[in-house]
Amino acid sequence: MPLIILPLLVFGTIVLLALALSAPTETVVQARLKAYGYNVAGRDLSAPFADRVVAPLLGNIAGLIGRLSPQSLGDRVRQRLVMAGSPSGMSANTFVLIKLGGLLLLPTILVGPSILAGRIDLRTFALLIVLGFLGWWLPEFWLSRKISARQRIIVRALPDAVDLIVVCVEAGNALEAALANVTQKLKGPLADEFDRTLREISLGRPRRDALRDLGRRAGVSDLQAFIAAILQADNLGVSIAQTLRVQADAMRVRRRQRAEEEAAKLPVKMLFPLITLIFPALIIVILGPAVLRLIAFFQHAPMP
Repeated sequence: MPLIILPLLVFGTIVLLALALSAPTETVVQARLKAYGYNVAGRDLSAPFADRVVAPLLGNIAGLIGRLSPQSLGDRVRQRLVMAGSPSGMSANTFVLIKLGGLLLLPTILVGPSILAGRIDLRTFALLIVLGFLGWWLPEFWLSRKISARQRIIVRALPDAVDLIVVCVEAGNALEAALANVTQKLKGPLADEFDRTLREISLGRPRRDALRDLGRRAGVSDLQAFIAAILQADNLGVSIAQTLRVQADAMRVRRRQRAEEEAAKLPVKMLFPLITLIFPALIIVILGPAVLRLIAFFQHAPMP
């Protein structure tokens, strides 16, 4: 019984604290507008219940968890969400809230009835721990899959993007203009990252810092090597067009090598489907009639 009450008490305490902190407060923008005679309208009571109550409540709970959690955890989750492309506009606090909800609710829902019925043994306790671990780990697994899928798309699009950049730079365009052409011609995560970098540069951020953040956000080694080559060429005064040409050739070579590596892995990947799916069917089709004939022969054979 205490094992089921403790998660509920923890979750209820978090909800009550979030409700206590969700009292409407006047923001800085509202105070400044009020000083000039403008009043910002309050919450729209005609909005759905989820938008008026549930979403602010979850936001306050996520903010409370963010304030209570270590800064290193928040920075790590924030970096991974950026690498995943910020799916659904999710913040680090919201993601930690989802993990905490899985940690508390998944064991409570699946093991709670057994504990309430009084069936508490070693197997129930082990199942409680396993389900708690799964509830905490499944969002992390989902985020890792998102990051991997996005990085694969960036790796596949990078050689074509670099070729386009080389053509634009050799035609006399600046690097920023070449990146702008890439964002216009290509679609996908790589074009979005280039577009964000260009917007940061247009807002006055140094190009070196914007490009370095681009490599950190993507988390792709090929893109980081490409950015490092550009920064080094810019630092040493070497021709950027020549450097980009060398990088484009190297990326085409690496793309061909990755394709050869994937082709070499195919026989090993096909082995398990062959053994488990195709070979049993072949054995049944080839040996099935012979086995049926043998069974019929021994059934009708005269006994000695």
